[in-house]
Amino acid sequence: MPMFLVSCKKDEKGLTLSADLINTDSLIKEVISEIQNNYADEVTKEKLETGAINGMLSILDEHSVYINKDEFRIYNDSARGAFLGIGIEIKQIRDGIEIQSVIDNSPAANAGVKSSDIITHINGEDVANIRMKDIIKKLGNDSLKSVNVSILRNNTEKLELKIKKSVVQLQSVKLNFIDDIGIIKISYFNERTVLGVTQAIKKINKKVVSGVIIDLRNNPGGILEQAVGVSDLFLSNKKIIELKSRNIDENQTIFSDDTDLLNELPIVMLINSGTASGAELMASALKENKRAILIGEKTYGKGSLQTVIPIPGRGAIKLTTAYFVSPNGNVINQNGIVPDIEIKQENIENQKANIDPIIQRALDLIHGLSVLNETEK
Repeated sequence: MPMFLVSCKKDEKGLTLSADLINTDSLIKEVISEIQNNYADEVTKEKLETGAINGMLSILDEHSVYINKDEFRIYNDSARGAFLGIGIEIKQIRDGIEIQSVIDNSPAANAGVKSSDIITHINGEDVANIRMKDIIKKLGNDSLKSVNVSILRNNTEKLELKIKKSVVQLQSVKLNFIDDIGIIKISYFNERTVLGVTQAIKKINKKVVSGVIIDLRNNPGGILEQAVGVSDLFLSNKKIIELKSRNIDENQTIFSDDTDLLNELPIVMLINSGTASGAELMASALKENKRAILIGEKTYGKGSLQTVIPIPGRGAIKLTTAYFVSPNGNVINQNGIVPDIEIKQENIENQKANIDPIIQRALDLIHGLSVLNETEK
């Protein structure tokens, strides 16, 4: 039978310290002090405090996290639309650094990095031995112009990539046309997304079009007000979302104004398992108000609002403060949004075509709706 050697800390009188003698408010300070004085290796107070904060937040949910000063600066830069780095959003996990999302046309995307990849080493160093703020610095604004990353994919495939850093422009909205159909790609909801989509709609309205495709695939969300504002552009006097919090007085129900800028043109929306948060809010609003047909895969299921609360001199915490409830009363968190027409991603990747097969499916659907509408007239 295995045995463990332990030691019991005693006070000056030789008595074992009782939990009753330790004021709850000073408990964390007491533990930090004991670790610093007695742990086998030297540990900084900052690391222990950060660990204590992350420990409290981690028992809440996976989206409530502590953001140190460096992370907070990058968060603010990304909200404004540009930052130096390789173009990924990351989260620290037990086995390394998980890539939560990859920005379109970023150095990471061009190198083949995918969401859910795990970074195990940076420039040959195990990430377990690197502080989070130093990981962010190595991936972003240190003096090196490129970074070598070791990636584990699907727990089996190992990749070694050298990725050149650049100023990543978060162009959250792109507009293209295929024949008589406009395609609006929304990659992220930052401070300029409503403006970008409004400008795209103006260009669409100057042409004779049969309909519009809105591509929300791999959109991880972003700023709540922007997701709501973009949804508003396509809806007339409709419920967009309900925000349910613990305090009833803080619950909100948000409605659109009375103007649909596309004047009821057919909309097909593309979603997949990487569609999350504010993008799911938008998908549910347009689907349940019968303003768009959704095709693709079931979405991620992150239907919650994180409020960023600055901590003076230290960074901030992202704290889950409300949950999204769709116009029809469906809870989005952990449930996701189911498409009207399901197309599995593996089926798309197995096809060879000059055009994205799901885009082609959306084009065909809009043309079919256009013919049906003309027939009904």
